[in-house]
Amino acid sequence: MLTIFTFATLTKAMASITSGLADLAYQYKENAPRTELDEAHIDILVAQAQQLIAAAEALKSVEYDPTSDDSGTP
Repeated sequence: MLTIFTFATLTKAMASITSGLADLAYQYKENAPRTELDEAHIDILVAQAQQLIAAAEALKSVEYDPTSDDSGTP
């Protein structure tokens, strides 16, 4: 499977994001309330997450169609 390393990298990145979100939730609960700037950053995270979901869903419709080699060899 040629994609296993890419999936592993993505899974590691998602774990890091999940951990970061949990840290923010703890900070907002225990240390300081959200500010307007925090709210704006959260809105950006939500928009990026929605774009990520759309890109991941789009992977399901990608069809195998390798680019031909212009050298004439198969």
